[in-house]
Amino acid sequence: EEAIYLIAHLAQSEQHLMEIEGETKLEDLMPIIDGLRNKRKVVGDVLFSVLRIEREKEKEEFRTKLESLWCSLKHLAMALVHCDETMEKLIRRLECHLQGKDMEKAKELSEKVKELYEIRQSIRNFIKMLLFDISKKLGSALE
Repeated sequence: EEAIYLIAHLAQSEQHLMEIEGETKLEDLMPIIDGLRNKRKVVGDVLFSVLRIEREKEKEEFRTKLESLWCSLKHLAMALVHCDETMEKLIRRLECHLQGKDMEKAKELSEKVKELYEIRQSIRNFIKMLLFDISKKLGSALE
């Protein structure tokens, strides 16, 4: 799970730096962005290696099955981090409403946090399924 967070945070850092570069045209950021992207790929390789997910032999496809799995994991990892950040912001608002004794708004926000927690659990389950079930099936389909 920590490797998934590591991948997500590296990808988020890339994204934020690309936003800065896009707004400022500060080309000095491109080597940093590329470096983060390469580090993220290394983490993915380490994760796949530890889980014994084999890399496909090179084919002339647009994207291999493993690359598609990797891309899905990267996006799910980023979604997990965004879900956590969204819940944190809602919890801060919830605390403000509780301090202000606005129990109706607090209850409404509490329900929204619970909904997001369920989504977070689903994302985690999807990640586990991709890493431990689907990757094995992909591996046997490649043989």
